[in-house]
Amino acid sequence: MRTIAIGLLLVILASILIEPLVEISLVMKDKIALGTSLSNAARSAKDRSLQYEAMRGLDAKVDPERFKDYFSEAFGAAMNASLDSRSGDTLRFRSNNGKWNDIVVTLDITENEDPSTERTVTKVEVSAESDYRFKTKYLRAASGAGTTSPFRMKMDRELLLSVKN
Repeated sequence: MRTIAIGLLLVILASILIEPLVEISLVMKDKIALGTSLSNAARSAKDRSLQYEAMRGLDAKVDPERFKDYFSEAFGAAMNASLDSRSGDTLRFRSNNGKWNDIVVTLDITENEDPSTERTVTKVEVSAESDYRFKTKYLRAASGAGTTSPFRMKMDRELLLSVKN
């Protein structure tokens, strides 16, 4: 009887110790998915929104509205989310399958002139934030208790666009 009690105690303690490690691996998986989706959507939007007339003069000018449209389309498809609202440079996505909390993406597009080549270079900074939705039972219960602030995932990407001959 004593060995059964010790065995049950070990199983309970092992689950308490292993469950946060499993959650850490799930957090890393979700951060990788968010970062990859952000990079791919920004690269896709960059390729489709460059102004071809400016590229003839080797200037990298981006149409900001087209960039936002293409970015929201590609990011929504990658994350299985739909564009919920769009105000200025801020895009809010809502998950279609409930896997993610709302994702807020901020775009900052700036055009500068490169002093050495006197050509226009565009810099696009993309930032995504979302509250993490816990997957394991104990951590969902702990986050539901409301004693701590939610864990926020934040990913940043920067694209530097230039045209070379």
